Amino acid sequence: MSQKSFYDLEYIIEINEKRIEEYISAYQKVLERLTNIIIIYSAIAIFLVPIYQDICHFEITHWFLRMCFMIFVTLFLLSLYFTVRLIIPIEVSYLTSPRMYYETIRIQYEQRIGPNRQADIIKLLQASYINELEQALEMNIRVFTRKSSFYYNALMFGLLSAIPFLICLGFHITKKEDETQKVEVVNYEKYLNLHYKLDSIMSKSNKPNTGSPSSTTSATTKLPGINNAQVITSSPNVIRENSSNIKKR
Repeated sequence: MSQKSFYDLEYIIEINEKRIEEYISAYQKVLERLTNIIIIYSAIAIFLVPIYQDICHFEITHWFLRMCFMIFVTLFLLSLYFTVRLIIPIEVSYLTSPRMYYETIRIQYEQRIGPNRQADIIKLLQASYINELEQALEMNIRVFTRKSSFYYNALMFGLLSAIPFLICLGFHITKKEDETQKVEVVNYEKYLNLHYKLDSIMSKSNKPNTGSPSSTTSATTKLPGINNAQVITSSPNVIRENSSNIKKR
């Protein structure tokens, strides 16, 4: 195995080609990790509108909620700014077709220094190819560095914005629980009032009407051939619907 050296043009070509592939692959992985930011945005979007309504409609007027919401908006907009810069298309360097070297540039070298000096032409062709590799590698390093910084800033600001957002969410959930409890109390009071009214109506309707002269169950009923003073009064059983209690009328 020959020792690798930077005096060897073939080794320089090999190492530059590998670095170009590594940075292109790393750049693509940065774009693939965009889903992490989208997950954060999706979780925030679920309760963003209700919290915004709480503040704009003055349903919750606590100063701490407004301060947390302003901090959240600032951090979230910064995250959104870097996310937009992350997904904006950018120029990425790719190598040209090898045909340009073994046809176009080779012919130019042969015309310049003569076709018989193949050893010199080979080195010159390698030097031209290395020049392209270096330019492509430098451009891809800049692209990867910029996109990585955009992703990092977008993700970090997104995670930081989640902290004040969770505080705002706590205010929102507490408000909803209070409203639910108030509705339950009001409905229960209405139910009790209605129940009492129904009981009073039923109790009045169940009382015997002693003042009516047409009543046939009173002690003053006049029956022919009978001493009404000796008659023992009797009354039917009264059962309220959906009840097992039996009352005597």
